[in-house]
Amino acid sequence: MHKTFRPLPALCLALVAALLAAPAEAGSLTVRYGASLMGIPFGEVVANLHMEDNTYRADGRAKATGITRVFSDARIAFNADGVMKNGAPEARHYWRRWREEDDDETVSLDFSAGRLTDHHREGSKPEKEYADRVPVREADKKGVLDPITALVMPIAGRSGQALCDNRAPIFEDQQRFDLTMRFLRTERFSGGRKNYSGPAVVCQVRYTPIAGHRSGKKTVAEMAANTGMEVWLAPIEELGLLVPVKAKVPTTIGVIEAEAERVYIN
Repeated sequence: MHKTFRPLPALCLALVAALLAAPAEAGSLTVRYGASLMGIPFGEVVANLHMEDNTYRADGRAKATGITRVFSDARIAFNADGVMKNGAPEARHYWRRWREEDDDETVSLDFSAGRLTDHHREGSKPEKEYADRVPVREADKKGVLDPITALVMPIAGRSGQALCDNRAPIFEDQQRFDLTMRFLRTERFSGGRKNYSGPAVVCQVRYTPIAGHRSGKKTVAEMAANTGMEVWLAPIEELGLLVPVKAKVPTTIGVIEAEAERVYIN
């Protein structure tokens, strides 16, 4: 699972999570993202959201594109659903499948009242055990969201710097971590005629490992110390939600960027 295309799923999930910030009335939204490393395209993400009668369902897919396909045929598919309570989403079910060459892994999570109630994993290869893996306690399964539901940010009367105020307690497969945002600046996003063009609030994103990670793993420490991650959020007033239109993740091999190429509102 540690191959060329491996950084894309985490980035994809972080990007599309905020798409679930929709109001309770019926509506659908589709966003297509392109991802690049040091300016070289390597992946595509398509995310769909449908909301009706205080319920939501999101699904999407990601795949390698361009020259990256020479080195990897990785694909990821995901879906999540839940309900809206008091203006905020409450996760019910999350599913994710990763396929790359001879690797095939499926993860399914069930939630109830903010608590992880069931965790199922199937893979072509057994999960490795490491002595430095931080154990997951029962307390780590409470008050959590799946990665798709995680960064839910309804506008809810907020504006300016307050749009970045968010902490997402995420559980994905066997790992529990926080993603916290804070205001950096405002920018204008120019997406062209068939995309969003307008103001965007730029938020710094910080990763904090809680449990399930390897305490001695270098990449975990690097991500936790990374102060350069940011996401651009566009307020879509007619839908009452924030949509991520751009993201940047500096890594030791270069800067990974993702940008919305098309935004469809139905």
